[in-house]
Amino acid sequence: MNVRALFEDELRQRGFPFTIDPESGRHAIEIEGARVLVSLENLQRDVLSDGDSGHISRFIDAIISSSDLPGREMSTERLYWSFESNDYKERGDFRVSMSDRVDRVLIHLSSDGRMITWVTRAMIESLGMSESDAGSKAFANLASALSKATVESQDIDGVQLSFIGTSLPFKTSLILAPNLREVVGAVLGWPLMAVIPDRDFLYLWEARHTDFIQRIGKVVVHEYSQAPYPISTEVYEISDQKIRAIGEFPRGA
Repeated sequence: MNVRALFEDELRQRGFPFTIDPESGRHAIEIEGARVLVSLENLQRDVLSDGDSGHISRFIDAIISSSDLPGREMSTERLYWSFESNDYKERGDFRVSMSDRVDRVLIHLSSDGRMITWVTRAMIESLGMSESDAGSKAFANLASALSKATVESQDIDGVQLSFIGTSLPFKTSLILAPNLREVVGAVLGWPLMAVIPDRDFLYLWEARHTDFIQRIGKVVVHEYSQAPYPISTEVYEISDQKIRAIGEFPRGA
């Protein structure tokens, strides 16, 4: 299935002019006088994962609904940090390297929770915020989301494996929340280990159970290979000092 051709055909049918941005290679779409740059990488992953071409229409709907983000739609309450694989051709304006494979990127979540947009300098300016204030607010919003989340655990041969329930479409980023020790550490202990093969797939367990890492390798690699938004097959250690990758499952295994 040629996702790019189908995407361009639907834009034409809806009457939205577009060109290809020469610097980034992204589609530049004209929507009510605004120029919106769009990457098709995630859309292609979605369509190829399940063969549903309906993703294309829904993707365009989301672009249209979020096309005025720098103005009316932008909200400080929807700023977050999100884990992203660092293999993108174009990287976010505000990002911090977390490992050889992963960056945390400043993002804005649309009011309907469907559209994740990498924050640009123009968006920050429209909010009247500094880069530092925006980053701090993103951490605070993650903490708020984690305080509202559910934390469940399952005993697997004496190891408590934890899962987090949240409305956020990128639950893996909750390990960045400043209150992680308070909320999850109270259930599992501290420090922690975590795997984040996909935006929405997160396992956590107490770090002293190092042997447990080998128990979940196949699951991590499988989820990574099938995910519409893969992040990494790395294993992370989370302590008071930092979050660091301590190893990686072979992605081709």
